[in-house]
Amino acid sequence: MKRFMAFVVAVFLIGTTLLPLLNVHAQTAPTESREQLEQELADLEAQIKALNGSIAQTQAQKDSLARDIKLLSQKIDQSKLKIKQHDAAIGQLTKNITAKNKSINALSAKMDREKDSLAQIMRKTAYMDQYSLVDFGLQSQSLSTFFSDVDSFSTLDRALNQSFADIRATSAELEEAKSDLEQAKDDETQQKLAQEAEKKKIESNQQEKNTLLTITNNQEAEYKKTLATRQAEAAKIRARLFDLRDATAISFGDAYDLSVQASQSTGVRPALILAILMQESSLGQNVGSCYLRDYNTGDGISIKTGASKPRTMSPTRDVPVFLTLMQQLNRDPQGTPVSCWIAAYSGGQPSGWGGAMGPTQFIPSTWKLFMNRIMAVTGKSYADPWSPRDAITATALYLKDLGAVSGNEASERNAACKYYSGRSCASSSAGAGYGNSVMQKMYSMQNDIDKLNQQ
Repeated sequence: MKRFMAFVVAVFLIGTTLLPLLNVHAQTAPTESREQLEQELADLEAQIKALNGSIAQTQAQKDSLARDIKLLSQKIDQSKLKIKQHDAAIGQLTKNITAKNKSINALSAKMDREKDSLAQIMRKTAYMDQYSLVDFGLQSQSLSTFFSDVDSFSTLDRALNQSFADIRATSAELEEAKSDLEQAKDDETQQKLAQEAEKKKIESNQQEKNTLLTITNNQEAEYKKTLATRQAEAAKIRARLFDLRDATAISFGDAYDLSVQASQSTGVRPALILAILMQESSLGQNVGSCYLRDYNTGDGISIKTGASKPRTMSPTRDVPVFLTLMQQLNRDPQGTPVSCWIAAYSGGQPSGWGGAMGPTQFIPSTWKLFMNRIMAVTGKSYADPWSPRDAITATALYLKDLGAVSGNEASERNAACKYYSGRSCASSSAGAGYGNSVMQKMYSMQNDIDKLNQQ
């Protein structure tokens, strides 16, 4: 009731400018039906947002698992290389031990041979010690030969004893080296066994990660399936809401409330937002008089007469974006009103295009630039140029970007000029005219708002 009274007071204060809105508003569908649809859409939007969050979280988990699995695969490959290194080291140590064994066996054989020689010498020496001069005399052997044999045996005995000492020393060194090699081989074998155990542990961890990744992929698929269902339901509700919105303007009370909300997030004066909304579409009453027909040329037709309308939408800049938007909103691209081209020429050639959408008349390519920011403000999962809240939020964001500062009328006027022409008021005569018209409406709106706030 309070909002309705505010609406009545506003209509009275604004005067004949807003009188046509009453007739249009009286022709809309029942308020309860529209409110019910909007509530259902809001609930679906909340579910879609939650599902998108779940999908994003699941995708992050999936990416993390994939990175972990890749890292584990690298560690497994690293373990395999280390095991091969241990195998190569063990093989080399085995060869070295075999070589040492051969050397030790050769020395042992040499020692055995020399022991036999020494035994013969010892027997011979003992035999010679038993000789007496009588024995010697009874034999034909000369004295010089006898003593020569004694010296030879004695020299050989010393040489053999030295050889034994050398063999024992060398054998001891070989045994020690062999022992060291066997110890090294044992160490390598233990390291290999430890590496194989680590490899099995990594492989087990990798298998667990693979299992989790499969589960995560399944969860993501379920989330996406549910999301697609919710999006389809939301698209149907949007289509039904479009039927209601296309036939009606935005009430001043609703437009004011939405402008205040947009002002709170941007700092742009509500009266300036309302003035732009009034300038562009008379508070959503005039959202376009053309339908797009030819996607290649951008030509369209008049909604009222069906006459051909050239340059309804830029075929390269805007048509692809528009078609994508229509698909996501479940709207007929050839049955959705957009602005017609306002004939303008530069150097004898046509200049500019039509194709502006919704109550604040954004062309598709510009709307695309603001979609993420609009969703961040509204919390919705998609930005709809025909939604009063989305459209008014977009206008406030755009005016902020164009430098509009609440209370600074020069910056507000310049922002209005840029809103229309993309250039400052000083460099665009058409923009200056638009800016002046917006400022006049803003002053009137601000006066009415001030009176309303005094009630």
